[in-house]
Amino acid sequence: MHSHPLRPPSRRARQRASVLIAVVLAVVVLSLVLEGVIRFSSNTHRNSVRQTRLERAKLVAESEMEYLFFQWVAEINRGTASADVEENLIDNGFCVADHTNNQTPFSSVFEDEGWTVSRTVTFYEIPGTPDGSAAGQKPGTSKVGRNYYFTAAVRATIEDPIFGTIEYRAGRRFVRSETSVLQFSVFYQGDMEIASGSNMIINGPMSTNGSAYIGAQAGVEITITDEISVLNEFNGSTNLLDGTTYRKPGALGSSVLHDPIFDPNPNDADTPDQPTARGAQVKKLTGPENFVGGVNVGKALADYPEAYENFSGNADANEVYRAVIAPPPTTSEGAAIPEDPMVASRRMYNRAGIVVTISEDAEGQPVVNVGTPSNPTAYNATVASQLDEIIPPDERRKDVFDKREQKVMKMTSLDVGALSNALAANSSLANAYNGVLYIHDTTAGARGSGDGAGIRLKNGSSTPAISNADGQPKGFAVVSNNALYIQGDYNTTAISDGGSTRSNPAVLMGDAVTILSEGWNDENSAAGIDQRRATPAEGSSEIVLNAGILTGNTPSTDNPPTNSGGVQNLVRLMEDWSGYRVTIRGSMGQLFSSKYMNSEFKSPTQPLPDDDLVYWVPDERRLDFDRDLARRPPVWTPTTTEFNRGDFFTW
Repeated sequence: MHSHPLRPPSRRARQRASVLIAVVLAVVVLSLVLEGVIRFSSNTHRNSVRQTRLERAKLVAESEMEYLFFQWVAEINRGTASADVEENLIDNGFCVADHTNNQTPFSSVFEDEGWTVSRTVTFYEIPGTPDGSAAGQKPGTSKVGRNYYFTAAVRATIEDPIFGTIEYRAGRRFVRSETSVLQFSVFYQGDMEIASGSNMIINGPMSTNGSAYIGAQAGVEITITDEISVLNEFNGSTNLLDGTTYRKPGALGSSVLHDPIFDPNPNDADTPDQPTARGAQVKKLTGPENFVGGVNVGKALADYPEAYENFSGNADANEVYRAVIAPPPTTSEGAAIPEDPMVASRRMYNRAGIVVTISEDAEGQPVVNVGTPSNPTAYNATVASQLDEIIPPDERRKDVFDKREQKVMKMTSLDVGALSNALAANSSLANAYNGVLYIHDTTAGARGSGDGAGIRLKNGSSTPAISNADGQPKGFAVVSNNALYIQGDYNTTAISDGGSTRSNPAVLMGDAVTILSEGWNDENSAAGIDQRRATPAEGSSEIVLNAGILTGNTPSTDNPPTNSGGVQNLVRLMEDWSGYRVTIRGSMGQLFSSKYMNSEFKSPTQPLPDDDLVYWVPDERRLDFDRDLARRPPVWTPTTTEFNRGDFFTW
């Protein structure tokens, strides 16, 4: 047997081995790459699917937040106090107290997909404030009011067979903003007209949800010191700088009017260039101001037409606007008529701490009851010993002739000073008082309950100064469904507040508001103008009202031609005021058309059928805006309400 020595592989063999190794390595590398690609694709797909689930969770949460926001707004619009909103939403199943408790989504689509949710809302009460709100200025405006802050949180959860629990949590800082309607020197729900026959100074911003027609008669001037905002036209033109029609088209009146003076500094001897000043002071509204507290007027009429019928039996928007001074609607038998919850919550009758009701018994004798909205006789025994001083028996439904209306009014007088004394002496009555006194005469008149009746406030230079538990003045708001008459200076005595003094926050609200001088004599109410000479307080050359005034007017019409009397006659006069000044410090607004006091306006140049005059113009009318009243109005007086979703956050 022969042995052969080992020979090295041939060169070709070595090449084949190298190729084989290279192929194997390539296969391994490609396998690894392929595995990586597959793993990457799988992870990418998995992440994509998970992201899709998370986006769905976010969508569910956002829809639940919108649903929660809607229910939160609806609850507040029912008149619910901020501190009670959470509890009511929980009781009605819209929220849970703890976010770990599951709820069914409001959308059946999300429910069918298997989602569970939770919705919570919590009122953040600002420490040291009477109602948990924060006072401040509304961004982008000069308006001041109160903000109520809520924390809203939602959770959307689903159990996924691949990814397990998928959950998304979102939150918002809901804000409810309440701004007093008393944010303007003058504000009108309808067209604003001024054709003054005496000098007139308007200090403070003005606003109208219609058009403005402003001009002065010969020999007098109207001075406007602040901005005037209009929704439609200014003096007959949508271009606020070139309007030349001063009187509302078709309105009664033929006197030639001239431009008002625009002057932000009337005490400065130099009058500014008028086109420039007008351009700076006249503003165009982008939308109407909400003077009815967030009420959806159209929806209220559509949903509850019977509650807002006028004398003709038709559903009328004016009845919704006027609801702020009217008692709740009832049938002829006295049964309650269901109405819009938001409108009901805004009725001053429902908000009043004390309600005074005047009526007649079977023998035609006046009857006075003092109580609450739910129990009109609740305080009869409490005030029995003081009632005759507050409302003297001989001034209950007393015959007093109203020259403007040309008829006898059944007038009841309330002595404001005597009421202040009663509140100071009677702790139970003072505790019941919340800043709002509602007083009305419900005796049937020619056009229903309250027609032909009036309420007069006398001895009102000092008004009730009652503070709440935090030492803040409650103010004094007097509201009536009837005509309201103010005799003499009103609310001119300052009150103490935190070591300083200020005017007591006061508001007057009625179907119409008429000023009578201190020396007014009922016996001369039907006499000629020469016997109805205004007599201010001794030693004074003016009458002063420190109050916000919310009332109605009789709008101008073109067929037949009539005249509303304008801003200068929104508060009525029935005396010869020549030689004197009429000053209103506060805020003055037209919210509706008067229901009972709706006779045609007669100017001093338009004699009555007996050649008499309703009144003679004062030498000057002065409207001064009270910014402090705008910041701190009487408790419970009308506000505009706005809702904001606030900042977004995750938790």
